[in-house]
Amino acid sequence: MGKPVLVFDLDGTLYGGDSPYRYYAQAVSRFLDDGEARLYLRRINEHLSGQRIVIKADNWEAVVKLMEPFGQKLSVDEWQQAFRDTRQYMLSCECVLEISQDLKALLADVRGQVSLALVTNSPYEAAWPLMERLGLSASFEFVRTEARKPQGLVTMVKEIMNQTYHPEGVFTIGDHYYNDIAPGVREGWTTAHISPRRVFPGPATYQVAKIEELFDSIRSWVRVAGREQAKNCHRKRPQVGEK
Repeated sequence: MGKPVLVFDLDGTLYGGDSPYRYYAQAVSRFLDDGEARLYLRRINEHLSGQRIVIKADNWEAVVKLMEPFGQKLSVDEWQQAFRDTRQYMLSCECVLEISQDLKALLADVRGQVSLALVTNSPYEAAWPLMERLGLSASFEFVRTEARKPQGLVTMVKEIMNQTYHPEGVFTIGDHYYNDIAPGVREGWTTAHISPRRVFPGPATYQVAKIEELFDSIRSWVRVAGREQAKNCHRKRPQVGEK
């Protein structure tokens, strides 16, 4: 049995806070007329304040979905420009990101006992500078960007584990249920869904509002997974001629 794998999403998982989503919404609203922009931003505020939650989406996707009533107002280039501007904003001191001071220590403690993987749909040029700002760029053994989740999540994990893939040795953590959690549920992995407003559209092993709530569970899972790995590694191998 190969080394267990602890898989993290990036956005909305390794950090918290609504500043990026509010900035993104402001960035796309400038392409609407004044009345539409006010209505759109009000809907964004209702979502982020928990009054009118877009259930089947994380906050990035909600910014897009709440634009749908206004039709095809934005071109692909305009959406991409708004996204690039937001990612640049997130690297500045103006953007308030809620970062757990204990996360880096946790990752350092379990590294070696498990493989640590970051799997994100974000492109490398957006993900890597953000990881550096979070102080986590050296914390992961495997970084997979543009992962094409949900389908790509299982593919990436199987590539990391190579010939030793075993569902009981995988723990996936993320904030987008259908991208990060549902594939793991189907595979039989341990799963943890993070939802700041506690909106949980499907089953998961753990359902929490913030990543800090998972730290004890992660440590327990690593201990158990490590014991199982050691047990399998130390089983007596048959000698030549034995059956």
